[in-house]
Amino acid sequence: MAGKKGKKNFSILVIAAVTLVAGIIVLAWLAGRPTEKQTRDINVFFSDEDGLYLKAEKRTIEKGELSTEAKEALEALVSGPSNAKLGKTLPTGTKLVALKIEGATAVVDLSPEVIKNHEGGSSGELQTIYSVVDTLSLNFPEIKDVQILVGGKKEETIAGHIDISQPLGPDKKIIKD
Repeated sequence: MAGKKGKKNFSILVIAAVTLVAGIIVLAWLAGRPTEKQTRDINVFFSDEDGLYLKAEKRTIEKGELSTEAKEALEALVSGPSNAKLGKTLPTGTKLVALKIEGATAVVDLSPEVIKNHEGGSSGELQTIYSVVDTLSLNFPEIKDVQILVGGKKEETIAGHIDISQPLGPDKKIIKD
């Protein structure tokens, strides 16, 4: 009898080992498969054909944490429009240095080129500022306003016309449908 019991235990052990190895193989196969990434559409705001208003260009970004999505939206703004009829709102050489979300305020730090290379004019300055503010506040309801920093510090203006020393909320009046 002890021989039958030993064979039975050995068989159970072999079956358990085979099941374990098969499970490990299946898990390794599943881990190696690419997962389908979830995306969402946002509006990135660029200068319209006449250079007077902002116009939305749809972009698709990967879903993720708020700060990651917001950073991706700003990187799209920095890279410029894909539609040839729209114009860049950020001066040449401008880079996104940092983005922090502090409560309902997005703190956006742009490189000094945003001031150094700005062509000036109140309309151009409005578009530069509100392309950033509207891209964030109109796509992400958690963001109520945006504080723009230049080179890590608060500035009074970018081109001498609009006060950016305090956080700014969205402005839908500058957007042309």
